[in-house]
Amino acid sequence: MYLVINAFHETTISEIDPQYVAQYERIREKVAEIDSEHYRRDYRDFWVMNRSQLSKRFYTTYFGLLKAPTAHELPGLCDALYEVSSRLDGKRTLQFSFATKLVHIQNPHLPIYDSRVARFYLFRAPSGGTVEERTKKLTALHNFLIAEYARVIHNGLLAPAIGAFRDRFKPRLHTDEKIIDWLIWALVGLAEDGAVLDGRIVYS
Repeated sequence: MYLVINAFHETTISEIDPQYVAQYERIREKVAEIDSEHYRRDYRDFWVMNRSQLSKRFYTTYFGLLKAPTAHELPGLCDALYEVSSRLDGKRTLQFSFATKLVHIQNPHLPIYDSRVARFYLFRAPSGGTVEERTKKLTALHNFLIAEYARVIHNGLLAPAIGAFRDRFKPRLHTDEKIIDWLIWALVGLAEDGAVLDGRIVYS
């Protein structure tokens, strides 16, 4: 599918709202303002966190962890967030995607895991087992993403599309890893909308 992204990079990139790109730049640039309510609202809005109906306690813990001077390891981070992850119905949830977004802000060369990335790579999120077992499997997938993005960048597999993204948006704080995330997000979004490229339905 990297070939599809490159071949149709104009269509793929057109799916990305410039306002979202600018919002990402802000949350990277203004991370020192993490204690401000404005920053936290912007952060939560960008990552679509409010839909998860998590408690104030979760966000207090989450942003406290984000302030750490060094990046967290995902298993320990997931454990810490799980302890405060009760939704309005009282059920605790494994917030792995939000954990990867936290470590990405701390180290923007780390990839982000979410449902669109999972679909692109034909991942199936583990649904059974203990929280520790599910975290271990998801962390293995994240480690795959780290290695795969490094391979893509080293071999220039998405160089045309990454270059086009940079030409279009002129980002200052985007790593190649984050641009790969945008490109995957946009292509899978096209697929979910039933887009047709060169006479073929994406992910038919």
